[in-house]
Amino acid sequence: MAANNRIKLVATDLDGTLLRDDKSISEEDLASLRYLSDIKVLRVAATGRSMYKVFEVLPEDTPFDYIVFSSGGGVYDWDKNELLVSEHFETEITRKICSFLIRKNLNFFLFRPIPENNQFQYHRGAGECSEFDGYLKRHDGDFLKLDENEIPLQSGQFMVIIPNDELLFEAIKLELNSECEGAKVIRTTSPVDPRYIWLEIFPETVSKGHGLKWLCDFLAIPYQQTTGIGNDFNDLDMFEFVALPYLMGNSPLALKKVFPSVSETNNQNGFSKVLGLLDF
Repeated sequence: MAANNRIKLVATDLDGTLLRDDKSISEEDLASLRYLSDIKVLRVAATGRSMYKVFEVLPEDTPFDYIVFSSGGGVYDWDKNELLVSEHFETEITRKICSFLIRKNLNFFLFRPIPENNQFQYHRGAGECSEFDGYLKRHDGDFLKLDENEIPLQSGQFMVIIPNDELLFEAIKLELNSECEGAKVIRTTSPVDPRYIWLEIFPETVSKGHGLKWLCDFLAIPYQQTTGIGNDFNDLDMFEFVALPYLMGNSPLALKKVFPSVSETNNQNGFSKVLGLLDF
């Protein structure tokens, strides 16, 4: 690789990528993160987690420089403990999305804007859904029932729980996009139960790729000197932005047909394996 294309920024997803299944980071991968600092390469976590959820799995001394969180809804300076960017929905589109989801009888959550996006309201749709019930149980104390007559003025994002059915996902996405201009739909396989999809709805400017682009512009890092490491469909926007995308061994086969991958999983130091393939 030419010297002017050597990697200067490494972005990595957390769940299913850098984090092992027990939500820890291996000693080998921690050493790799520290090595990146030694050679002046920026380390970015690009995650669907809110910052509240990031702090649950990353101790303060975890060797990162920046966090692109909430799937690109916010950018956080890890060293300075400073929020740099946040985006949210305004009143009209929040109401349109709520109306659509309620009319479709879907189970969904409406999250508050950053930085309070660990708090949410819920609406229970038709049919039983163990994943929906489980999410509420895991977040007891962080939510209220949605009052359809008092839709919030602003929202950070929506999350809909549906069966892991690609045709169903695409049908909802298509219909939502036609009715709610300004919304972006992202697919994430549930990290708890792969029988379900988390259909996440953000402002159209929000994505991991958009957050990384903002960070590159902010830090004057050429786009061609970036790499992104992930494992699932919610990493697609990151992969479309970075110069060198890589998948973990535990990624869906459909993605491996499109992007390069390593055989090692998140439980087998796959992050470090990818770094070994790069030119710094």
